Amino acid sequence: MEKIRKAPQPDLVDLHVHSSASDGAFSPREVVERAKAVGLRAIALTDHETMAGVPEALAAGREVGVEVVPGVEISAEFEGGACHVLGYYVDPADAALERALSEARTAREKRNLDILQRLSGLGMPLTMEEVTRESEGGVVTRAHFAAALIVKGHVKSWEEAFDKYLARGKPAFVYRLRIEPVDAIRAIRAARGLAVLAHPRQLNRSPSETDAWIERFAREGLDGVETRTPDHDANLGRRYHEAAARLGLLETGGTDWHGREDADIHLGLGRGSMAVHYDAVERMKRRLAARRG
Repeated sequence: MEKIRKAPQPDLVDLHVHSSASDGAFSPREVVERAKAVGLRAIALTDHETMAGVPEALAAGREVGVEVVPGVEISAEFEGGACHVLGYYVDPADAALERALSEARTAREKRNLDILQRLSGLGMPLTMEEVTRESEGGVVTRAHFAAALIVKGHVKSWEEAFDKYLARGKPAFVYRLRIEPVDAIRAIRAARGLAVLAHPRQLNRSPSETDAWIERFAREGLDGVETRTPDHDANLGRRYHEAAARLGLLETGGTDWHGREDADIHLGLGRGSMAVHYDAVERMKRRLAARRG
């Protein structure tokens, strides 16, 4: 198991964390307990297209003294590319949001069957049962295909699985129907939550194009931008900070932690030096309070 690195300050948070409810390695309770061991003050559970792990995480947070921000991560598609939108403090009982998440999960299930067919054609047959076993009942993602490929001996590592077969443009990659970013933003806002663009570097656009997309999303109701992630160097972080300031957007940050030992990403700390402070959570709360009156 990955050695736990302690937070160097008592007010650090991680606002982008995954559990086994989607493609994380640890259960929601274990994620919270690990956050406590690290010394984090708060985390946001943001599993892919599901909030199934939130109740368990909230209960664990109350028990061990870690504040848990209920969240979700929605995969979205825009013109010629893709992005992820994080929803914070959303109402899990909101019917429209659950429909959107259900549609996204259904599209993911269809893609999973297509991936199985492609892998079989590449001489690496898997069954859905073998892949689902790796998900431990959570939402099945490409990470679980990678894990199953390792178990079957087809590849040696998660990186090899993606670099050779599962990443965008590789022979087993399959596009799936995703919702538009604007629809994701609107669904989150309608569910009384905050909509934040995750790791904007992964839009894979030039700096000026990324700025333009952030501005466009802001006009449609985007609340914030993830400015601090392991993906962002100092220059990118500064650029996204300037965009957020210019557009009046919140700044959040998180590690996109999945608990994988081979990823070299540490909960709350990224690759070791990332620091998101609790005042980011306080700003989120103030924005919500102002909106809700």
